[in-house]
Amino acid sequence: MSESVSPAATAYQLNSDLAKLCLPAASRDSLRRLAYVNSICAAFLLVGLVGLKMPEPHVRAIPEPVEIVPVVFTPPDQPPPTPQEDTMEQPPEEDLSQPTLDTPVVATVVAADPANVAFAVPVQGPVILAPARFAAPPPRVQRPPPPAPTRFVPTGKEVGSFPWPRSYPRQALLERQQGTVTLLVQVGTDGQPTSVTIHESSGYGTLDRHALEWVRDHWRWPPGPPRAYYVPFVYQLPK
Repeated sequence: MSESVSPAATAYQLNSDLAKLCLPAASRDSLRRLAYVNSICAAFLLVGLVGLKMPEPHVRAIPEPVEIVPVVFTPPDQPPPTPQEDTMEQPPEEDLSQPTLDTPVVATVVAADPANVAFAVPVQGPVILAPARFAAPPPRVQRPPPPAPTRFVPTGKEVGSFPWPRSYPRQALLERQQGTVTLLVQVGTDGQPTSVTIHESSGYGTLDRHALEWVRDHWRWPPGPPRAYYVPFVYQLPK
């Protein structure tokens, strides 16, 4: 007859910590979840019991009102000012008869009505429109007179560059044109011709244009004050 063996006796128990870590189901406690629920319920119960106990209110006694007495403030008597203080407090009187430097005096200008004049009137300051017959025209700008021209024939000793043409104008040579052209040359401060015009023509446009363009493009004077010269150009056919 065989003996019966209880399951508890035949149950296998793990003693190794490593085996318990690798097999968590073996070390699981069936009552652990119930213990968690009981702990949470106990915590809520404790919080509820502490919250229901209200502190006793403290009642302060209200003091009786005190009668309000109005206070009238009287400023202290000020001592009479000394003569020195009166002199310092009173500002010095300004002399209105003479204008000060801080306030510019702008003269009033009488200008003509723009609808009745044909020129612009530049003014500064206050303007009073008056009929055109009472308004004076603006001052004219005085320009220095142009210098009086002198005769200039380069000899090779002057300072500057004055080359003569090396060839005769082809068209004038074919048509047998010759004569003398006198140019009026205005020279600026930098020594370059600012204006070249025909003062006396040779009678042939080809010769006049050739002389004018040659002086304008090739002749240069030294720097100096503005000058003016009469320059004769002689065109003579070779024999």
